[in-house]
Amino acid sequence: MAEASFDCFQGSFADRPDRGVRFLVSSQLLGPLLASEMVQRVARVARLPYLDGPVSLYADASPKPFGFPAGIVVRTQPGWLYPMAAPDMGCGYLVADTGIRLEPEAVKTDVLASVLDEIVDAVALNSAAREIVPDPVSEILRHGLKAIGGPAEFSAASCPAEEDNSWEASLDALEGDAGDPSFQHSLGSAAGHFVACYVVVDSFHPRGPGPGTVLAIVHVGSAPIRDYLNRTGFYARLAENSVSSGAASIDDAADGLFPVDISTPEGKAFVGAAMAARNFGYANRQLVADRIVRILRRRFGAAVVSEGKQLRHVDHVAFEAAGDGIRSRRGLQPLHEERPVFITGGEHTLGYLCGTGASSSMADELCCHGAPVRDIDDITPRIWDDPAYGIDPNAVLRWAGTMASNTSFGHRRFWSDVASLESVMAYLRHADIAYPVVRLRPLLNYREKHL
Repeated sequence: MAEASFDCFQGSFADRPDRGVRFLVSSQLLGPLLASEMVQRVARVARLPYLDGPVSLYADASPKPFGFPAGIVVRTQPGWLYPMAAPDMGCGYLVADTGIRLEPEAVKTDVLASVLDEIVDAVALNSAAREIVPDPVSEILRHGLKAIGGPAEFSAASCPAEEDNSWEASLDALEGDAGDPSFQHSLGSAAGHFVACYVVVDSFHPRGPGPGTVLAIVHVGSAPIRDYLNRTGFYARLAENSVSSGAASIDDAADGLFPVDISTPEGKAFVGAAMAARNFGYANRQLVADRIVRILRRRFGAAVVSEGKQLRHVDHVAFEAAGDGIRSRRGLQPLHEERPVFITGGEHTLGYLCGTGASSSMADELCCHGAPVRDIDDITPRIWDDPAYGIDPNAVLRWAGTMASNTSFGHRRFWSDVASLESVMAYLRHADIAYPVVRLRPLLNYREKHL
């Protein structure tokens, strides 16, 4: 394996010289990857049929169920895709500047806990107080954001969803217009994912929001649709068809590594469902973000200094046309010259907004969406020795202790997450793929535990 510029490593396999893996990671991140089970997983993916070119592995690569890790991009030959290469279709971030400016140290923990309770009532999947969205879910599945009314408390007009479907959405695999009741019930909820609020504590670039700015982050996808396709056996049928046609071995199909010919009726139904899921994710993020921003602006009315605005609304799990073939990305968001990239560490850690660096083309204009989920042996990392960041471990720990969350705090998990995030940020900055614009301190985090 040869080292290239900007800590980009590329290797191929002796038995498949036309295949390989691009490791878009630093030397520091590469070591743990090579020592983990990820190497075997990625090597297995890279040897699959119908791939076009190498698998690209990014800085937040992490093992996931069903064979395909997060943090990778695969390109398939025309007419083929791997459904489990992007299993939570339409998952992504909406990042909103709430228009609120707070002095972080003045916000009391009991107030944050009360605000979190309100947010849980508004967006928890099983909340009896949650307002059910009246818009027909079939129209949302077909048309996404166009099917819902405008947000009440912040403007999306200047920054709508930044990506469009490559193919037309269809409901052939989703019970048609009737849909599954879970789809309608899930609208306006954080089903399967999380919502969080952060405040800007450090500014590194004049284009970023100023210190004290409160941001709302909605990380929601289409978990109800993924769950439905599993429950009804649709994925299992796709896998069985792949085996019976000779496109996949039984072992690969059992691990989710089965391709689909999108010219077949089943393949067309899956692609249509994937596009409908993407529409669902975009609309649902908007609905959830509006509810959160409304609560925040009501609770912190005296601190509202400007109109709220959307900073980013983007997928990081998607199938999309790439030339004649298809690109599948899991855990990767497109870079954008005008829209900041949000990168998260863990449920109790800092976060960052980043701008696009000069070497973004090296990473195919893509960026990780968070830090890799892995444990580390050294829980006293020295990444904050880098003077460019000015990380104070004591301050980071103190901030984590003041936030409101429905998940428990663990020291080992926390320091693993901090070290992973700062390692990723150091790499992105060094390679000039993305650079930090602001550092964000967490105020509250709600993780939806259902679905």
